[in-house]
Amino acid sequence: MTIRVLILYYSKTGNVEALAKAVAEGVEKVEDAKAELKRVEHANVEDLVSCDAVAFGSPNYFNYMAGLMKDFFDRAWNIREKVFGKPAAAFTCGGSSSNAALLSIERIFPAFRMEKVVEGVAWGLRDQGSPFEKDLSELKRLGEALAKAAKERKSNNVSQPNVF
Repeated sequence: MTIRVLILYYSKTGNVEALAKAVAEGVEKVEDAKAELKRVEHANVEDLVSCDAVAFGSPNYFNYMAGLMKDFFDRAWNIREKVFGKPAAAFTCGGSSSNAALLSIERIFPAFRMEKVVEGVAWGLRDQGSPFEKDLSELKRLGEALAKAAKERKSNNVSQPNVF
């Protein structure tokens, strides 16, 4: 039983991409879990439907997620019933440690009825430095927790009979 965790992100400078790769490392620590890194501009809604869990990563632009990430959520609105209960997490990167962009992503989870399974991470460049030169264990823990939640959910669904 392979668990597929989609890490959907937007990165202009490479900082969010570095965080996304750390999340992927955490996912891969979990037995039978595979991380799929995908830039949001190359993603389609079927990517969201077909994964077992998803992490969303974005820069903090004016205290909000990147426009391309918001556009993805807008395009995915029509399939929201297909992601009911899907484990989800978010991570952001900005000049400060403000969690405003993180919260803007996490506030969308209830509308899609996805389940936030781990606290998100707001990486602040001024406070924490470049992610290229730091310990990213917080992001790895996020990925690991997300994969474990997806594995548990998939195990429970497999073992439960279909009741109609």
